[in-house]
Amino acid sequence: MSGRALVLFALFCSLLAGCYEESIPERNLDGELVIAGDLVNDPRDAGMIYIGIYEGFDPEQLGYPYPTTGPRVGDNPIGDALPYGGSSVGAYTYACYRALRCKVVSGRYSSLEELLETNPVEEDEELATAEQMYDQCSWYYGWNSLPEFSFIGSDQLDFARDSAGDWVADFRAWHTRIPTGAILWGFADNDFTSCSPDQGTVNRRRSEDDQYFREGSNFNDVLNFPDKYITEGDFLTESVVTIDAEQTSGYSMRLDYRMD
Repeated sequence: MSGRALVLFALFCSLLAGCYEESIPERNLDGELVIAGDLVNDPRDAGMIYIGIYEGFDPEQLGYPYPTTGPRVGDNPIGDALPYGGSSVGAYTYACYRALRCKVVSGRYSSLEELLETNPVEEDEELATAEQMYDQCSWYYGWNSLPEFSFIGSDQLDFARDSAGDWVADFRAWHTRIPTGAILWGFADNDFTSCSPDQGTVNRRRSEDDQYFREGSNFNDVLNFPDKYITEGDFLTESVVTIDAEQTSGYSMRLDYRMD
């Protein structure tokens, strides 16, 4: 190949690179989650909250607000809801004691005292104090000061109360498909049915009884089969929000239905 041909080939390749645009269908979707003030007086009383992006809404199939589903397969009592993507408000966190596995959600507590008020735990047959919990967490995680505690702090609270008396938290669904006509739907698992103490990170410190254990985490099919985890007292979305593919922010999704 002549020198001129090489130059033309290089120029052609550079033009191709300059004109190519990678088309990625997944985008981030931002919005706010609102819990109606008449459902809960304190967001600490709301459990783990899941938010899904679904094809449609079918409140008739189960007798309560629920996304449309695909065909029933195998032993599942209902079809897969087939989410395009989703997110959560808060995450299950290991609060330093095995007795608190699957009972503590991040973003709800400003102090250890607040956490223990809602989730009392015994140590040496007496209720643990905030000082004892601090020592336990420092030993387990190696934290040396309260700002290091990942599940408490006034600057880590997810919810704030608005002028209407509702509780509002921001959320982001990362790298999701957001087709026009899809809906936002979610639920609050108030009794932590969606958490398994046998999942999650293996304990970071050897326990006193020399046993390994898991810290606890949510099941991986919650958004696909939310009906498996919805129980009496949970909050659901009844007034769904329809998505516009050209809009990736500014959505407001409510939890406004209490499961009987």
